[in-house]
Amino acid sequence: MSEPVLEIPFQDAFQFDPSPTFAELRENRPVARVRTLAGAEVWLVTRHDDVRMVLADPRFSRAAVVKQGAPRVALAKPMPNSLTTTDPPEHTRLRRLVVPTFAHRKIEQTRPWVAELSAQLAEDVAAAGDGADIRQLVALPLPIQVICQLLGVPYADRAQFREWTELGYSMKMAEKDLVEDAMTNLTAYIEDLVTKKLANTDQPAQDLLDELVRAREEGDRLSQEELIAFGVNLLVAGHETSANQISSCVATLLRRPENWAKLVADPTLVPSAIEELLRFNRFSEVGQLRVALEDVELHGVQIKAGEGVMAALNSANRDPRAYDAPDELRLDRKDNKHVSFGFGPHFCLGAQLARIELQESLLALVRRFPRMSLAKPAEDLEWRRVLVSGLAELPVNLGN
Repeated sequence: MSEPVLEIPFQDAFQFDPSPTFAELRENRPVARVRTLAGAEVWLVTRHDDVRMVLADPRFSRAAVVKQGAPRVALAKPMPNSLTTTDPPEHTRLRRLVVPTFAHRKIEQTRPWVAELSAQLAEDVAAAGDGADIRQLVALPLPIQVICQLLGVPYADRAQFREWTELGYSMKMAEKDLVEDAMTNLTAYIEDLVTKKLANTDQPAQDLLDELVRAREEGDRLSQEELIAFGVNLLVAGHETSANQISSCVATLLRRPENWAKLVADPTLVPSAIEELLRFNRFSEVGQLRVALEDVELHGVQIKAGEGVMAALNSANRDPRAYDAPDELRLDRKDNKHVSFGFGPHFCLGAQLARIELQESLLALVRRFPRMSLAKPAEDLEWRRVLVSGLAELPVNLGN
């Protein structure tokens, strides 16, 4: 008898704790058939080693997800000609163009500025008083300002591209018709920005888009479509994921006040705490999609060429085969090899920037508000139904 096809996201998704279905699948059906919101049936892999294998093995392709008839995870169509939808050697060429900007040493140079900005935003929280919304006052403005500065996108346009991004990532079927319009508008916005920058190549480069435009002008085979795809992906990924994770990290700590108190007592724990929170919290209720280029057998299941395979990062991060007591939040966990930033060729380009934003925003809040607490019970906080999951709001009391 064939196993039932599960609907993903699962019914008990979009809350603090992961669906128990992931643990059940890890133990009993490590390769399971699921149906996505877009109506595609794909294979879901849930164990740590299998997730890493799917993300790194060239038999599983990202480029194939944009082909006609390819399975889809969400409502929005993946964008061709981008870092996220190419395989080596094309992916290698595209990534090489932006790696210098996101190199560890260069990105570390932003830390003092991010720390200063975090301290300023903490003062905005103080001015708002009890009931202040950490999402609106810190989690959103911090990464938006950072990515606008790096990418060369006008910060004054933030309300507009925020709306497009939120719609573009929506996991609500009722918003299906709005999703495509939002992504079309966001793409047109970046295209207009690129066109303006192409007209000013005689000026010194001020930002990443300027540098990429010049790479194109110097004949590095970067097409205008690739340039636009870079802009869209970096703008969206550069603020949406960080904003959601800042809120999730703070909320998870405040959910157990003793964890907040630990960081207040010893702020040097913040870097390891962030790594543990990245492992413990979820980026998404689904997973990263690949398409099999050839038949592959995994745990006795025959995955056929052309079939979709979804690697569940959140499940991999809770696999007891990879972590001791994975459902415990240990702020000093050592050797934390989580897969929250992915694995293999598509490992997140902005991982170090995200770490800096998470560390510095948390440090600023811990130092400024040692007695901070949730302004409403954790179970009453609303989660947004979007591809990169996060809280809709995070009201706190400051304890001053």
